[in-house]
Amino acid sequence: MARTRSKPTKPSPKETTPEPPASTAKPLPPSTSNPPKLFVLPKDASKDALIITLNNPSNNTLSRYYFCPNNGFYEFTRIAAPRKDFKSWLITAEHGNSTTNANEEEQGEKQGMRIGSGYVTKTADLFLATPIDILFLILPALAPKNSKDTKQHFLALEDYMDMLSSSSPHWKALVPQFPTLGPMVEKAIRQVCDTVTAGDETMYRLSTQKLVDILFKKAERMVRKGLPSSMEERFVTSVLQVPVLNVRRGEESTLCGPSTTTSTPGAATEKPTQTTSSSKPQQTTPPTTTIPHLLRLRTSFTYLTNTYLPPTLPPHLHPLTTPTFHPLTTHLTALAALKAEAASQRALSDNMSRKHALQEDDEELERRAEKRRKKEEEERKKKMEGRNVKMLKKVDVSGMKKMSCFFRPVGREGG
Repeated sequence: MARTRSKPTKPSPKETTPEPPASTAKPLPPSTSNPPKLFVLPKDASKDALIITLNNPSNNTLSRYYFCPNNGFYEFTRIAAPRKDFKSWLITAEHGNSTTNANEEEQGEKQGMRIGSGYVTKTADLFLATPIDILFLILPALAPKNSKDTKQHFLALEDYMDMLSSSSPHWKALVPQFPTLGPMVEKAIRQVCDTVTAGDETMYRLSTQKLVDILFKKAERMVRKGLPSSMEERFVTSVLQVPVLNVRRGEESTLCGPSTTTSTPGAATEKPTQTTSSSKPQQTTPPTTTIPHLLRLRTSFTYLTNTYLPPTLPPHLHPLTTPTFHPLTTHLTALAALKAEAASQRALSDNMSRKHALQEDDEELERRAEKRRKKEEEERKKKMEGRNVKMLKKVDVSGMKKMSCFFRPVGREGG
């Protein structure tokens, strides 16, 4: 029989895994050291408005400001999200002409960022442009050079303009570029300076009286519009909080001070009720609406002086014609006395509580020591007992007679 050879089997084709399609997503560019920021600017600003760098009047550090030739100066207020909230901004260019967008994208690529296609910031900071009086920006030129310099001279307007130009390069560039800036500076200088005429020229010198009057007008406007809730709570409501005191009078105990205080701006704050003996005169207090108003006014004035004035000016600011703060001072002094008394009472109460606790602890320690002493005495007695005594304790003596039964007392014989 002829032998046949089987045909070799064809190898099965290997299954090929399809390759994933190439990704069309563009890689994100690396982060830049100078990321873009989000600003909210006034919409009625001039097309010539620009962001400039000037010295901050309160600390003499460089700060950003927004200058409009028509509306004046603006300061930037930074609004940030809480640190615990991780938020960001997605910034994109305006949709318009494609050629314009292409140019913006190309310019952004050169700067290391692509605003045209979008940019994501790490933080959600927002810079809001709010108006600032030009008076605060020129005060460093009008103020004395140091706090010990109490004597100032009258100077011409050009001298003050030269001081401003030498303080910042942007001041020097703004004055000749914008003709409207000169009249703004002159108007602000006239508001706070005394003037004398020397020939045909007017000379100016800072007047503390006029400056204080202007500051108090601004403070009154802040009070009329209402303080922010955070300032109202911290500097008005908490300050006028009346403590609760226990004042003994004979055998009775009364509470001193109201249970609640008002916290809304412009609301009346109740007067603390004091229990006094007949020998002490009753204190008179001003109307309840006066105290909160004066405190808000003083808070606003303090905020303006600390935020916008040069450090060499506050020693020279004396409220010559300001509203009298005597009622507020008297009321705060009385509150300070009440708070000091409340603190002493709390300290006394804490000491009494600690004393009672110590007494209870001592009694508990004595009980534990007595219990431990008795236990040690019993253990010591057990150790002193002999082996025979221990064995006798184990013997059952319920059916045995006692030794006293074998010995009868000897009686007296009869005659």
